[in-house]
Amino acid sequence: MKSYPVPDSMIEKNLFPGRRAFADRRMEKELLLFADTRKSHARSSDVQTITGYLDYAESYGSSFDWIQLHSGYLFNHAPLAGYPDAGIPIDEATNAYIDRAIALCKSRGKKVCFTVGNYAPLDSLLEKYPEVRNLQNGLFFELIHDAVLGIFDRFPGLDEMGLYFFESLNILHFTNFFKCMNYGLMNPSEQTMEHDPAAIQAYEAYDYPYMSFGDHLRLMLQAAARACKERGKSLKVLTHVWFPFQEEMLLEAFRDFPPDLPVILEHNYTTGDFNPHLPFPAMIRQLPHLKHALVFCCGMEYHGLSLVPCCFPDQMQAVVHAAMDDTPNLVRLVVRPVWDGISLLGSPNEVNMLTMLRTADHPDTDMEEIWTDWIRTRYHLTGEPAQTLHEALDLSYGVVRDIFFLFGIRANDHSHIPDFHHLESRLHNYGKAVFKWNPTPENRENVYDLLVRPGEKIRKKSLRIHDRALADIDQALDMISGIAELNPDDRADLRRRYEDMRTWVAIHQVQYDVYIRLLIHRRTLTEENRSAAEKGLETLSRTVVQLNQGTVRSSYLFSPDHIQAFIQECTAQFDDKDGTV
Repeated sequence: MKSYPVPDSMIEKNLFPGRRAFADRRMEKELLLFADTRKSHARSSDVQTITGYLDYAESYGSSFDWIQLHSGYLFNHAPLAGYPDAGIPIDEATNAYIDRAIALCKSRGKKVCFTVGNYAPLDSLLEKYPEVRNLQNGLFFELIHDAVLGIFDRFPGLDEMGLYFFESLNILHFTNFFKCMNYGLMNPSEQTMEHDPAAIQAYEAYDYPYMSFGDHLRLMLQAAARACKERGKSLKVLTHVWFPFQEEMLLEAFRDFPPDLPVILEHNYTTGDFNPHLPFPAMIRQLPHLKHALVFCCGMEYHGLSLVPCCFPDQMQAVVHAAMDDTPNLVRLVVRPVWDGISLLGSPNEVNMLTMLRTADHPDTDMEEIWTDWIRTRYHLTGEPAQTLHEALDLSYGVVRDIFFLFGIRANDHSHIPDFHHLESRLHNYGKAVFKWNPTPENRENVYDLLVRPGEKIRKKSLRIHDRALADIDQALDMISGIAELNPDDRADLRRRYEDMRTWVAIHQVQYDVYIRLLIHRRTLTEENRSAAEKGLETLSRTVVQLNQGTVRSSYLFSPDHIQAFIQECTAQFDDKDGTV
């Protein structure tokens, strides 16, 4: 009996019916830059740096459509007309920066979004107008509406207002929105029930309707969106969250969102904060009728900044395609090219920004074409030498994913070698989030073995993961050394970056091994384990000396003070458990 192959078209129509339209899809491109003059990690840079990124895109035949100016506070940019005695000083320094940035962007024909993330009414306003604390009377939401209008009046060149909610503090009542607020009682003290039960009873009996945290977020979002609509602008909401419950609150807030209000949801390319172990943002699939954007942190906040290679074009395109599968309304891609003042321009990580630009212009672009074009333009290599460099840089992403986010949990301090408290707090705070968001058997077991049953199994696994990363770095260094056609300055630059990555991983391997031994020590005291930890701490102490003397090349990513702080805290923790301090 003659057999016939299954037609390729049948497979495509069955598995990926929507992807046939990818070639016809286009997305807006947005450049995200910080605009707060007071922050440390996210401080604004010179306005003229915008020009460098715009020129870079145009040099590759693309262009940015939007510039996002990412700042901090809502209430200190323009007067609050309804609260003349609020006493909030205007942040004139940031305002002047925004004015200059808007003027530059408009001169290049770009639209501008201004994003803020702190909405807790400042103390001076609450002291003069304490009734604003009460989330049940609607005054806070009207304040949000009026503040957004005030910003549009202060910056008439803006095209969009951006908001984000969950940043840094992980206690619900101290987030940037819920801080200082209450739900009908003017005295939110924990002692109210004991000292004033009548107030509680009155609230129960007369203050209604019931409002969940998600309901309050919805009212806030609607207030901001109404203000945007009144000015003919759009509202962008960054859905960044640290924990699953925060994502659930945002999802609740956007369900049944009024269709006449202009809103676009902007998502980090992974759930959480750019953690490559966490899944693709589920809100895209759950709210496909709304407009969506994806943000890529190509400034590598937690991935080595742009001081070490972290090239992930294939993963970037895969995320874009997944979002396009989930919604027909993916309308924008966003790139954040700088963190802590360190730009990707001039680094191997440039390829990530080019991938974002090309994928927005042509979502089905072959990644090999992007790599080939970029390596030919940046390093003047073609053919086999170009392919070798491609393979060497490809190795970087796996190292960063496995070590900087060891066991799926961020194991660094904004790319710096962590001190003790960064390792401890991230493990305890985000361990549960990892296995709830990505509940693979391996993730569950790793977190269990770290938090509940620390022992040789998880310690040896950490050593193996670090050894594999070191081997990949050595392989990349050998490949780079073997490219005879590579410009000597470029070879030296690439080697230095990989060598610094190797030093980071080697320090981290010892550091994490000592930390796991401490986790073991807290449960089972043995001289063998304690002695091995002491040897690890001695190794770290020698590294600090070598860094200070220059016998090991220093780097911004593994400054001696972070290592020394880890040594001191670990030593104290071991001694405390032994009962010697």
